[in-house]
Amino acid sequence: MTDRDRATTVALEARPRDHGAAPEAGGPGGSGRGCGLDEATAVAALQLLAHWWSRPVAEEVTTWSGAAEIEAEVRSRMPEGKVDLLLSSGGGDRTGLLDEHERLFVGPGPVPCPPYESFWREDVPIDIRRSLMGPCTAELRQLYAVLGLEMAPAPGEMPDHVAVELEALAYAISLPAAQAQARALFADHLRRWLPRLCRAVAHETESDFYRDLAETTLAWTGPLQSYIELLDPGS
Repeated sequence: MTDRDRATTVALEARPRDHGAAPEAGGPGGSGRGCGLDEATAVAALQLLAHWWSRPVAEEVTTWSGAAEIEAEVRSRMPEGKVDLLLSSGGGDRTGLLDEHERLFVGPGPVPCPPYESFWREDVPIDIRRSLMGPCTAELRQLYAVLGLEMAPAPGEMPDHVAVELEALAYAISLPAAQAQARALFADHLRRWLPRLCRAVAHETESDFYRDLAETTLAWTGPLQSYIELLDPGS
């Protein structure tokens, strides 16, 4: 996603529209007092997770080392005893990591953990369960349009890819006028399927990196839910 002032992460682009400036990680926090997170910490954590769920081609992996400073800031802002982020340098062998990503999420052959909301939603008619391009895909396109976002031409992911949804949520949280969209992205989408994906990845993967990523993402869902529930739904 790219806004006019700052490059961010994965597969979304901001169209020219004035939503207000998004804060840099480590900047002044917004709402969220009482849940252990502030705005800057939530945004930075979501951006890091979006990177790590992206396809680990060489260009993407090189950005992970640059995220170490953001990660250190997130760690420093987390209250004692709260969830921590895995090391951003934990990719290990890049070739092996890409191979495991393809096996888990892409194929060829059977794909044990499709990284798409449509596949994991259970609250849909039986005949479209475990399929792609479900009703949530159109809903997400509409939400992204309200935020002034559209899918980037590359890497060509679908709107309900886990990295895209995490990135969009980070962007929505950072905009004072988009708190209702942030609540919708989490409550109506990510919360309804992300735990299933994480549990499947933790069970299926042969990689310490993806096991840690699944467990870490699952651990973040509680603090993020607490933070988002405190956002103003009227914004």
